[in-house]
Amino acid sequence: MKNLKIYSFDYFGDLDLKEIVDYSYSLKENKHNFKTEVLFEAVKKFLRQNQNQEYDLIYASAWDNHPELLYQLEKIKNLRLRGNSAAVISKLNQKETLKNLFKLAEKAGFKTPDLFLNKNDFYYFSDKIDKDLIIKPYQSGGGLDLKLIKAGTAKEKVLKDNFTANGSFFAEEFIKGNNRSCQFAADGKKARILSFTQELKADAVNPKFKNSFKYAGNILTKEDVKSRNIISTFINELVKKYSLQGINGIDYIKNEQGIFFIELNPRFTAAVELIKDIYREELLNIYLKNELAADYLKKYLKRDLGLSAKVIYYTDHNFKLKKTLSEIFKIIKQEIPPRILAESKIEIKDLPKKGEFFKKDDPVFSLIIKSKNKNDYLSIKNLVFSEFKKYFI
Repeated sequence: MKNLKIYSFDYFGDLDLKEIVDYSYSLKENKHNFKTEVLFEAVKKFLRQNQNQEYDLIYASAWDNHPELLYQLEKIKNLRLRGNSAAVISKLNQKETLKNLFKLAEKAGFKTPDLFLNKNDFYYFSDKIDKDLIIKPYQSGGGLDLKLIKAGTAKEKVLKDNFTANGSFFAEEFIKGNNRSCQFAADGKKARILSFTQELKADAVNPKFKNSFKYAGNILTKEDVKSRNIISTFINELVKKYSLQGINGIDYIKNEQGIFFIELNPRFTAAVELIKDIYREELLNIYLKNELAADYLKKYLKRDLGLSAKVIYYTDHNFKLKKTLSEIFKIIKQEIPPRILAESKIEIKDLPKKGEFFKKDDPVFSLIIKSKNKNDYLSIKNLVFSEFKKYFI
């Protein structure tokens, strides 16, 4: 697989991505807002211009909300869609499937939050909501467009504000606890666990983003045997029922009551960046050969993870970047205590260009940190984030 050529189509077109791919198309560079339909047109145009070559496509977030686009990609002769097929994604996007996923999770041993999929489900409440709820769009990703409804809110207000005629939102009981995820590989018949992570939300990275559900990274973790068994049972039943393929993820919440299933992400997830050094070519084999290794979990549990994290920096104000981030990072690294620097691996990723303008709430860059412990991780993360602000204008 050393001779593979890699072509990327995404929103940002980051500088470090461009260093490792043979071709990069960026929505941002081409003055487009993020829209999967525009990426689809760019992919289609590229394939038309290179009809004498065959390509494999591995998709990530947002594409799983557009089975209609995946169906069109499957019709293109010089393209093979890898991972879950358009038919699988279409099935998973059906509202009835959402209920079935939670039933399957319960059967496997997960606890589940109460679901309110339409107005009729709110008969449970009298005049006011008696528990915290999360309002979620049926089609979403990265924790975007989620809204917390506090207990005590008038029922009629919740219905009026969120349950419109198009039926694009539903409500889920808000479960307090540790946000976690499991990444797993599937071949259409069986599933194998790859890793577990603690999910970071924006408010955990920057306190100014209070109550934000926006995805802000992951920390690799290991699960107890009971949780592993429940998850393994569930994902294997998922694969049998829905013929999942490629790398997928499930999100769940862990607290003193157990583990609560929250959602399925039927595509390549951002957390995979943290495990690529563990599995290397095995990750590509999952897609290109539909091949699963038997020892993923064994290899993962043996690994000394230290504290391995991906953390996304979101800006809390508008600014323009003065210098290239790689230059700034070299300066800031000199401020990290020598002992921590020597015992840690720190990389800056998703690099924007010098002079690029960012609006409040935009992601600016990501840090990949592997340190000995949580204290060292926090020292690095807090120092880098606070020092970067000096270079914003």
